[in-house]
Amino acid sequence: MAILSPVEKLITLRKKYKINQKDLAGDQISRSHLAMIETGKNKFNENTAKILVENFNKIFKERNIPETVKLEELMESKKEQIEKLKIDFLKKLEKEDIIEPIISDIESYASEYDIQTKITLYEKIGNIFFEKENFHRAASFYLRILNDLIIIGDSKALGKVSLSLIRIYLQTENFQAAVDLENLIRSEISSFDLAEKSIILFNFGIIFDSLKDHNKALEYFNHVEEYISDSDQYFDVKNYQALSYADLGDYNKAISIYRSLMLKYKETSKKLMISDNLMYISKLENNTDKIKFYMRKCKNIISKENDLNQFYLFGLEQAEFSIAETAALLNKKNESLNFYFKICEDKTPRNVQLKFKAIKSILNMANKKIISEIIKLELLYFKLLERDLELSIGYEFINFYLRENLKKEQEEFIKKIRKFY
Repeated sequence: MAILSPVEKLITLRKKYKINQKDLAGDQISRSHLAMIETGKNKFNENTAKILVENFNKIFKERNIPETVKLEELMESKKEQIEKLKIDFLKKLEKEDIIEPIISDIESYASEYDIQTKITLYEKIGNIFFEKENFHRAASFYLRILNDLIIIGDSKALGKVSLSLIRIYLQTENFQAAVDLENLIRSEISSFDLAEKSIILFNFGIIFDSLKDHNKALEYFNHVEEYISDSDQYFDVKNYQALSYADLGDYNKAISIYRSLMLKYKETSKKLMISDNLMYISKLENNTDKIKFYMRKCKNIISKENDLNQFYLFGLEQAEFSIAETAALLNKKNESLNFYFKICEDKTPRNVQLKFKAIKSILNMANKKIISEIIKLELLYFKLLERDLELSIGYEFINFYLRENLKKEQEEFIKKIRKFY
């Protein structure tokens, strides 16, 4: 499909209906003048267009062709056509539940778009997929406009798109893609709006912390501290600073930060996070007594789960995962399994990767005695696959059924997972 200029539309119509230049020119303009319009040597103005529109419609009538040419449609510029298409596509994206046919139509005009039209449409599609937690599709559309945003210097839109991409990479643990993004936008971050800037700096700190580059992570956490005034943001930044110090071996500095936070923050959710991270530091120190102490403290806080607000379910699942890992470390298999299963209750749509890790751990520890619970895990797994196509966990199910000699269950699982390939 293509967007045509007025002259291109003129030529296309004439050739489609096999009308020669002499017949179309008629008596009011010469054939040579029409030929020069079609070759771009003469200007195609509205007065000439009116004559040709009349001649087109006269010929159609004479030949019984059920077609009518309208002056405004013939003379509509490429820019005007693209703007109308953009408005129409945006309306359809807002209204329609099934958007794949609309996206297909949008992409069919891709070669015709100016940069701003492409940005507007692809950012909209990316946002829709992001809201649906289809992170792979969302990222694919954001990435198509990233360089365009840098080229035109739209720092506001670049900040928003970059933040969405960072959140996707954190959610899917695609840290290498996040590093590639950091290399691309590093020099642009200073021009972002303050709201995006502070979150982006903070998230890059988390990404480098996850990659074990704790010095670079600490640089980002120290940098973002310059831009924050919100109490909750301050807690988050100091929390990750402490973790970076701990991973660099400065346990005293990390513990000192957590002591200060414990004095300042009394919310249950923050107490849980502090105790969880102090349990982590105790593992780094290889201090079994402290590990057990902070594990008991975390469990005690979680037992008062009603005090945790809906927003903090993300942190709750993180703490449950830490307790499950710690219980396994202390050879408390049943307790470890119980906490892994808690994570798999799917209390929040976030933490997709954490849930995959919990499923993997359960399958490695379980046996056929709890097969009914494993079948329930299958249902969660297939639900999670709709949000993130982590097919490697499927092999863990297959290996579990093979190990436990559950041939029927293995065959049924293979049938179900094939549709995702």
